[in-house]
Amino acid sequence: MERTHGTWGDRTRVFRNDSCLVTVLELEPHQRCSWHGHNTAYNQFFVIKGSLGVKTDKGYTTTLYPGQAFTVEPGVYHDFHTYTSHTTIVEVAYVQYTEHDIDRKELGGAINEDDQKAG
Repeated sequence: MERTHGTWGDRTRVFRNDSCLVTVLELEPHQRCSWHGHNTAYNQFFVIKGSLGVKTDKGYTTTLYPGQAFTVEPGVYHDFHTYTSHTTIVEVAYVQYTEHDIDRKELGGAINEDDQKAG
């Protein structure tokens, strides 16, 4: 696990692979992150403690409380901010799998007698 400190609080990266990053953020009161977007990643915020405001360029402004989540799609600019209390959130950045994410070269099916002899 990697822990870093920023102006808005502490970040602990708890999991990372090629398609997902899970981070616990411990946020100070009255702070916000930069206005930013992601090219391919979805960004989901799940509140553990406190409250979190999320604003997007799609016109959404919402406040999340413990047990609530909000997902920002790729290409949507956004920021999050805290209010009067320390806030803990889990942030999950991921690339969404779709059923069209396959390049099928040949269909599968029953194995015929010639295939069994070749193998």
